[in-house]
Amino acid sequence: MGSARILIVDDQVYARKVLSDALLPAGFLVQEAVDGEESCSLAATFRPELILMDMIMPGIDGIETCRRLKANPLTASIPVIVLTAVKDKDKLVEAFAAGADDYLSKPFSYHELLARINSTLAKREAAEMLRQDVKDKEILLEISQAITSSLDTHRILQIIVEKIAGNIDVLRCSMVRVKEEDNCGYVLASSDNDGIDGLRIELDLYPEIREVLRTGKALVLEDIKNHPLMEEVRERIYGLGFDSILVLPVIYRSEVIGTLMLRTARAAKSFTARELEFCELVANVSAAALKNALLYELARDESQELREVKMRLEEELAEKALFETLFEHASNGLMALNSSGEPVYINRSALAMLGYTRNEALDISLADILSAECRQYALENHLKFFAGHDYWRRSDLVFVNKNEEPFQVSVSLSDHRLAGRFLIVSFTDVTEERHVKQQLTVANERLQDLDRLKSRFIRTATHELRIPVNIMYSYCALLGESDAGNLTETQRQYLKSAVESGERLVDLIDNMLDLARIEHEGGKLSLGEQRIVEPIRDVYSVLAPYAEQNGLHISMDSVDDGLSACFDSAQIQCVLTNLIGNAIKFTPPGGNIGISAGQHGEHVRVTVSDTGAGIPEEYHDRIFDEFCQIEATNGPRKGSGLGLTICKRIIAAHKGNMWVTSAPQQGSAFSFTLPVSSCH
Repeated sequence: MGSARILIVDDQVYARKVLSDALLPAGFLVQEAVDGEESCSLAATFRPELILMDMIMPGIDGIETCRRLKANPLTASIPVIVLTAVKDKDKLVEAFAAGADDYLSKPFSYHELLARINSTLAKREAAEMLRQDVKDKEILLEISQAITSSLDTHRILQIIVEKIAGNIDVLRCSMVRVKEEDNCGYVLASSDNDGIDGLRIELDLYPEIREVLRTGKALVLEDIKNHPLMEEVRERIYGLGFDSILVLPVIYRSEVIGTLMLRTARAAKSFTARELEFCELVANVSAAALKNALLYELARDESQELREVKMRLEEELAEKALFETLFEHASNGLMALNSSGEPVYINRSALAMLGYTRNEALDISLADILSAECRQYALENHLKFFAGHDYWRRSDLVFVNKNEEPFQVSVSLSDHRLAGRFLIVSFTDVTEERHVKQQLTVANERLQDLDRLKSRFIRTATHELRIPVNIMYSYCALLGESDAGNLTETQRQYLKSAVESGERLVDLIDNMLDLARIEHEGGKLSLGEQRIVEPIRDVYSVLAPYAEQNGLHISMDSVDDGLSACFDSAQIQCVLTNLIGNAIKFTPPGGNIGISAGQHGEHVRVTVSDTGAGIPEEYHDRIFDEFCQIEATNGPRKGSGLGLTICKRIIAAHKGNMWVTSAPQQGSAFSFTLPVSSCH
């Protein structure tokens, strides 16, 4: 997968360079986009196999960009891996809802990045192959149904060429019946002209048909205008618009009775291996269909008894030809089992997996290829199928090959008995897939253990720091209050800085302990239906004097005394303390702080607004991330960067939502919602 095209979408130059430096040595073809708008345009032209998308970007973010990509038919099938440092599960859920296929948490390792990329590309390739394989089989089935349901030769062949042209990008697909002894052929059907029926052509003007008649093998001519084989007819084909030709022999009982011809404008790599295999299958099916239909037409004037005999023979031949063709070339292992569990037919994929020759396979039974642990289970199901009882149609089993080596397979059973007497079994070797899945499960459990260990370490380390830091902070504050007169100006400045730093450190430790407690308890709450005005008044009474000391006017605006909601009072007090405290910190003297609450549908909404400096739009989502702080324009940063994270998680545990409405120099309004009646 190393040559796959990958589009990197990130507004940060350094992040794009890190990803490019990791992917280019691995052989990937890399293109970069700086934002969501550019990525949508590049994805439609560059057509990458995978997109690495940063979730947080200016303009339209990664989630909206992903939604637009999935809405565009040209880019909808491109898998998207979201790169994010966001820990908010709601955001990740929103990303998946927008169409993201996977996510990678920042920071990530080089090996994890390549593993996720290769896994996603493998799934996309497998899905595309499966989709195309299903489409091919559906078309083959439609052709087979047309063959078995009609004896109109022209109509059958017209369906065949039209189905081929609809499945493969060609300018023309034609079916030609040849009469080599007369050096001529007859075009019986053409995808671009359904009126052709028996148009005579001279084989001297078609060296490609003569070559196929000579060799009896398929022929691909790329760049026909310069191919040596077409030298004698180059002037005739010049300007026809064809660049390559595929000619396949239609063989019936070792005799080439016609050719299937496809013409395309593709010059290089004109026909893929899948397209060749598909056309060969159609040619094989067409041979029996064409011959049988022609035989029927010749016998149509014979006696009724002869016609009935021929009809039965043709039906058996058509069924056998279709059965063998579809089974033999299927990518899955296929077997037809009788009621005794003996294979009456087995295709080459199944033979390759089991290690038997065709003759050897017909001498074994179902019990011989089943491992001991699942033998009874599978054999009982086999008996249920033929007894007309309920049976499982899909299951994972363990087969053993000729060398008695076990391998895991995914088995599917048909819903009906072929010809009333046989069970069709399809199976795929999934040993490697299951092994990889198990490894991923183990790795995921290991990551979860490491995450729990990290959280436990943070809780322990922070708790151990709390007491000594509080002691140092208290001593510094006491020294500043009791002995300031004996200190020089420089010493007082040092002491003031120590007290301020101590305040921030104590605040950081308290917030980290709160955050660790929330993670450890998993959002456990003491919920009760109560009036929202009570925690608002409690926090207001404590912080109002502090606000007034800082020259601020704080008020409770339109808070309904009877408004009730379901919440944990202590936790909501913590949220209000953080929001009002932040408003006091970031609002200059002379400003206003307002607290309001009202009912909106099934929720109560509480808003804390201020007239401070405001928050730039690009921070509106990031402000709730751990340790996120806005770049300070006047003085050092304030706070630990954890308060809003704690608030967000507390509200999320209440099944509410929290957001900010703000603009630079226009103040901020932090709002959160609580459910009215989720306590019951």
